[in-house]
Amino acid sequence: MNQAPYNNYYNNGTYYNPRPQMSPQMQQQYARQHQIDSMRSKEKGEILTTGIALGAAIIVSLIIQVIGVQALSVLGLYDDFNSSFMFQHSINILLVDVIALVLPFSFVALLLKKRFVTPIVPRSEVGFLKGAAWVFVGLAICLGANIITNIIINIFKEFGYELTKFDSLKPNHPLECVLLVFSTAVAPALCEEFAMRCVSLGALRKHGKPFAVIAVSIVFGLLHGNVIQFVFAFLIGLVLAYITIVTDSVVPAMFIHGCNNGLSVLQEILNYATTDKVNDYVISGLMIAILIFAALGFIYLLLTKQFLPKKEIKQPKPYKINFFVKLALLMPGLALPFVILIVLTAQTIVPIK
Repeated sequence: MNQAPYNNYYNNGTYYNPRPQMSPQMQQQYARQHQIDSMRSKEKGEILTTGIALGAAIIVSLIIQVIGVQALSVLGLYDDFNSSFMFQHSINILLVDVIALVLPFSFVALLLKKRFVTPIVPRSEVGFLKGAAWVFVGLAICLGANIITNIIINIFKEFGYELTKFDSLKPNHPLECVLLVFSTAVAPALCEEFAMRCVSLGALRKHGKPFAVIAVSIVFGLLHGNVIQFVFAFLIGLVLAYITIVTDSVVPAMFIHGCNNGLSVLQEILNYATTDKVNDYVISGLMIAILIFAALGFIYLLLTKQFLPKKEIKQPKPYKINFFVKLALLMPGLALPFVILIVLTAQTIVPIK
């Protein structure tokens, strides 16, 4: 009698296999499940590497700024930077906005371009009424975020601490007022929106719109380098990312960003050109006008059913990744920027004298 083959056993003259070959249907199910698991693992890997790429871009941006300041010192130009309005704000545009933001995030866009499901710079036609409505609604929310930020600042003061910040030079000439508009309103609106609502949002959007909105707002907050600005930037980032997704255009977000920064620019210009009383009247009147037009814009968007993103008809994924799992996968790449955020914040907290 022949010895039974390995993994078989002999019973009443018949060989039996305890692990019989799978049926064709079971083979198809197994192959399909394997394919789904591979797709899920691939997406998880993409979220992880995207987080690493964005975190690296933030770190490179901060390093470039530090190197730039050191270069000014080595070249003997740091005193000029602290004393010359034109030089200081020109350097801010060139170093902080163009070199430290546009360059590293442009590299990220090239690195991750195959992951974009929209153009890197989304610019669908929005229309004047819809665009204006979103701009005023966004500005009103920015005013609310300012109030929340001021509350946090006052909480710090209640505990006897305040956050110091770099105070840029004030304009004392019409040409300086023009440069202030470009350095504080125009350049940040263009460069930061490119980095955040174009590159970062575009790279994350394929993983789900709600996740992309939250994630890019975290990145936007980290970019600002301290806890107070993180809170403000995160809140504003939620609004700007949502509007970019709803309109499929970064243009409204750029206008909101520029106009929000423009309010502080206008205050500086009014301080130079008029009295404090006139300044207060103009700014107060402007804020009231923004709130009125924001209410009208909100009503318009609701009545025309343009407040929510359009439903997209697309093939549903055969798997799901939990929202918090996605955030957890994003965080390793942002861990070092968070540490830098805490360190920089600690250096700016001082006791109130």
